[in-house]
Amino acid sequence: NRVREAIHSAFLYHATQAGMDMGIVNAGQLELYEDIPKDLLEHVEDIIFNRRDDATERMVEFAENVKGPGKQRVIDLSWREACVEERLAHSLVHGIIDFIDEDTQEAFQKLGRPIDVIEGPLMDGMRIVGDLFGAGKMFLPQVVKSARSMKKAVAYLEPYLEAEHVEGSSRGKILMATVK
Repeated sequence: NRVREAIHSAFLYHATQAGMDMGIVNAGQLELYEDIPKDLLEHVEDIIFNRRDDATERMVEFAENVKGPGKQRVIDLSWREACVEERLAHSLVHGIIDFIDEDTQEAFQKLGRPIDVIEGPLMDGMRIVGDLFGAGKMFLPQVVKSARSMKKAVAYLEPYLEAEHVEGSSRGKILMATVK
C-alpha cells in the first residue's frame, strides 16, 4: 500500500546514506524518495528515527486518511502541462515511455536539429537521473528504466540523424602534426 511503499523507500534511502551498500529489495517498485509527499514523509521518518513517543499512533491515524492501493493509485498527468523540456526530463527521471515519441518530436520541431534534442533536454534529464543516483535517491533498476526511456527517444530521432548526416555528407579533414 501507499504507506508501506513510502516506508520502504525512505528506509532504504536513509540506510544507504548511513553506509548500507548491499540489500535485497525490489527497487524497481520503490517510489523515488523525492516523490514521497512531505506530510507522509514526516510521519514515516518519525517512525524510522523514533523521533516521537506517539509516532506509531500518529502514523496509524494518518494512514487511515491516505489508504489506497499502492501502485494502482490514480496517475497524475499534471506534469504534461509543463514545457517540452521539463516533460522529457520527467519522463526520463520516472522511466515513462508513453509520451516519449510525441515529446521528442515536439522538441525536434522546436530545436530544429536532432542532435540539439539529444544534447539539450535529453541529456539534461539524464543529468538529473545521474544526480539522483549519485545522491542515493534513485536506485539501479530505476536508472535502467530511465535509460530505456532515453534509448526510445534516441531511436525516434535516429532517422533524422541519418538524414542530416546524408545531407552534409562531406567528411571533415584531420590535420595531424608533431612538434620536434
